[in-house]
Amino acid sequence: MDDRVDVGVLGATGAVGQRLVQHLEDHPWFRLAEVCSSEASMGKTLAERTGAGADQLSSATQGLELQALDGPWTSSTLLSALPSEAAQKSEVQLAEAGHLVVSNASSHRMGELVPLLIPEVNSHHLDLVGYQPWKGALVTNPNCAAVGLVVALAPLHETFGIESVVTTSFQSISGAGLPGPPAASLLDNVIPFIGGEEHKLTCEPQKILGTVTPEGVEPATFPVSASCTRVPVLDGHLLAVSVALTGKPSVEDVTAAFEAYRGPDACRDLPSAPEHVLQVLAADDRPQPRLDRDLGQGMTVSVGRIRPCEVLDSKFFVLSHNLVRGAAGAALLNAELCHAQGVLGSG
Repeated sequence: MDDRVDVGVLGATGAVGQRLVQHLEDHPWFRLAEVCSSEASMGKTLAERTGAGADQLSSATQGLELQALDGPWTSSTLLSALPSEAAQKSEVQLAEAGHLVVSNASSHRMGELVPLLIPEVNSHHLDLVGYQPWKGALVTNPNCAAVGLVVALAPLHETFGIESVVTTSFQSISGAGLPGPPAASLLDNVIPFIGGEEHKLTCEPQKILGTVTPEGVEPATFPVSASCTRVPVLDGHLLAVSVALTGKPSVEDVTAAFEAYRGPDACRDLPSAPEHVLQVLAADDRPQPRLDRDLGQGMTVSVGRIRPCEVLDSKFFVLSHNLVRGAAGAALLNAELCHAQGVLGSG
């Protein structure tokens, strides 16, 4: 008997939605029961709208019919890969209707009573759903570049205290979604602008590393200066990070803080949680997207080139897989945390 929880995927045919569908195949806790996409896709099957990628899916998943976003949903938990504009209204309506909505969209991340979750960093922020006004609940995961940054900052903030951060991102093509930027714009090129991205990197880390109150999250107070670029890499967001730390710890102390970090116990037994949320790579030329983005099946964040900073205190590179740890895998891990903590929709 299949006693898994039925879940639906909103925006199932986009880059993140397709990854979510793949991750739900044979999931031990969840069964994919419902999917939706654009209005033009209504009535078509998932296989008809995802093309060659459908070959990796079971026949039952391939045959799921794409339904209307505003139609009736029977699944108690909905994983949202909707574009931000569509998510702004629909996710709240679905939470009001009693569903647990676990969103990858940016629309509600900074909402006062909406948890912005990385389970290995701030699982206790899930307490915020107890203050939400809806019959169901809404939780979010961070921006695809912010997640790697925050996983690396978490042990430093916890161990020493962060005073300021300066970062430059080198973000992959897949982070732009489907169909992605024109090939000619990235060939032999780096684009030093990604709309809206720098703002997310300057405000999401403080919320994630902040303190929960009945009124919402009191954010951490350190400033972040961010510059975001698009580079000709398929998957994986690399960031160069410099930090000012209280007490000016040595490189050895910073490295030890990274190596010792495990995160809270609440996430250890979640199916999608990697053995190591943060892995230090010792080689001078690591991390690299092609070599390291798939560590922990794409859920491990890697850090390397830890060294003194001539302007602040320490600097390093950090890498995460933007479609897995930064998107589909992040949302699924959040749904698992909700399930483990008894936060479920009524469907």
